[in-house]
Amino acid sequence: MERPHDQKRIVTMHQMLFEMARGNFNSRIPLSTYDDELETLVVLINMVAEEMKESVFHVGYVNTHKTNQFVAQTTFVMDPSFVIQSFTSEVTSFLGYSESELLGQSIAGILASSAMGELQKVLDESNSISATITLDFIPKEHLPVSVCCSIGKLINRSEIIINLVTPVRKDFYNSIGSQNDCDRQMKSRKVNAHLIQKLYDYILAHLEEPLPSLKVLSSKFGTNEYMLKDGFRHFFKTSIYQFYNDERLKRAYFMIEHTAIPLKNISKMNGFNNYPNFSKSFKKQFGFSPYELKRNKTDFTFQPED
Repeated sequence: MERPHDQKRIVTMHQMLFEMARGNFNSRIPLSTYDDELETLVVLINMVAEEMKESVFHVGYVNTHKTNQFVAQTTFVMDPSFVIQSFTSEVTSFLGYSESELLGQSIAGILASSAMGELQKVLDESNSISATITLDFIPKEHLPVSVCCSIGKLINRSEIIINLVTPVRKDFYNSIGSQNDCDRQMKSRKVNAHLIQKLYDYILAHLEEPLPSLKVLSSKFGTNEYMLKDGFRHFFKTSIYQFYNDERLKRAYFMIEHTAIPLKNISKMNGFNNYPNFSKSFKKQFGFSPYELKRNKTDFTFQPED
């Protein structure tokens, strides 16, 4: 029988998938306290959204689904030949070039060819001190970024000034402790997501075997015990052993209900060393002993997954 909260979670998942289809990868499905297949799907959908967000949105992309972003006032100072004489410190963070790569160079080197022509045209045609234009900048390691700029000149001077408000790359804030800690945590969670997915698959594929120690598991997956334990609890809201135990008991429940396999055999097939331990764990989980569960008359031969 379908539980009401399951239907609500399914609706939330549908809404999330619809938002992703529209190009919105900023939404996330809140994790619940339930430990079931739906919760696993929720984790995986959130992981896909995070991966898509990282892959699709390059620096400078304006995401219409998210209005708040880091911005900074940036200024270039050029001579009449468009050679860069000076600029504010935000420029290096925005474009990814060093000071030596920009100073004394023509701004044409960091603009799309069409943008350079438009800049020259605006300066030739403008009768006022300043004008507004959209220019396509070319960062060092990212896709072109379109930015609205204010072009002007200083009174009684020949220098050309370009003012623009730019998106700031996250690593610009790495010198700020709290932001740096937050970035490290986000990167750590992303790495953990792939790691925990592998651990999740491994556990489900080896329910018939005793669960290796945390030390053995961490060595197997190339991490330390704390990261493995903490990462799993973050995504599944339970411990590794509890998840393993719950899953093998659920499989044992299914096998008892739908097959004629002897209970002692089912106990061994689900990783229990002896039947008394299995019976005790089963009763603790479901509130009744294995032999009290009604068995179907049809003998269904259970085939474990490879």
